Amino acid sequence: MYKHKLLVAVTLDANNQVLPLAFALVDEETTASWTWFLQMLAKYFLPGEDDRVCLISDRHSGLINAINYVPAFKFPCGVHRFCLRHVCSNFNNKYKNVQLKDLCWRAGAESSARRFDRIMEEIKGLNEEAYDWLGNIDKTQWTLAHDGGWRTGILTINISKVVNGVLKGARRLPIVPIVEITLNRSAQYFLQRTTRANRMINANQQLADYAFRLFEARQAEAIQHIVQKFDYNQQSASVITLSITGQGFHTYVVKLRQQMCSCGNTQAYKKTYQKRFEPVYGEEYWDPVHFELVHNPTKRTRRGPGRLATTRIRNEMDTPQRRARQQYQARQT
Repeated sequence: MYKHKLLVAVTLDANNQVLPLAFALVDEETTASWTWFLQMLAKYFLPGEDDRVCLISDRHSGLINAINYVPAFKFPCGVHRFCLRHVCSNFNNKYKNVQLKDLCWRAGAESSARRFDRIMEEIKGLNEEAYDWLGNIDKTQWTLAHDGGWRTGILTINISKVVNGVLKGARRLPIVPIVEITLNRSAQYFLQRTTRANRMINANQQLADYAFRLFEARQAEAIQHIVQKFDYNQQSASVITLSITGQGFHTYVVKLRQQMCSCGNTQAYKKTYQKRFEPVYGEEYWDPVHFELVHNPTKRTRRGPGRLATTRIRNEMDTPQRRARQQYQARQT
């Protein structure tokens, strides 16, 4: 088994499904390897000056440093945001308090700045040092309330779905078979999504499945709202939510022109998968390379006893809440 690291870039398509963008095998996660990877992403996926991108990752120092060398991922072209799951995991590792961990997640996932402030005050009341720890992280990088709409609601990086789905059973193979399996399974993935998009279009479906369900839910919710327009050109309005169960009667301001919209149009969904994968010729037909491949035995590790792990390593963020509270109470006693 080799020591190489697999870098993966993923996004969500118009049907809210994971879309793998790029895979790369590197020796280590360094500033140099991440810089090269980001440069390739910018070259092939962000060719236009008006392209906008939000990069969500953990807080790996190599990646954070690499962003400074790739303008496509720096404001105003792009922004970098932290995975909320990793922030909460680091927070919990330091303070080891289930209630604080839950509040940390709620604060990061809250879309209202007013409610975010209330949650932060709860954290401050429990542990002022924990409050200061979160305060030292730029709020735009870990909270939905201060994100400015760049995340479009995405809080975490869930690479395990892509790695387990596309590369299941391949990670312990030599490098060439890993590349071949990645190519073949990615091609099948795109083919399946193209078939699904064609089905939607042939059925005269105007929205992708996910967007259609979301639209129906929002339409039912909108019946309970009163809209008063203020500016037609700016498409701004006030929205009042009616009281159904004792809650409601809140007034919100909506400015459509300043929002980013993922419309879920089926044509946009199909366009995502319109690029074709080409079959790979036999090795005897490959173009000659201008470098020598040198076998490096130090990049191989001796396999230990037992079965190799093939899923994401679990940590305290995966512990069920009830059991986590029991463990915490046991430690306190």
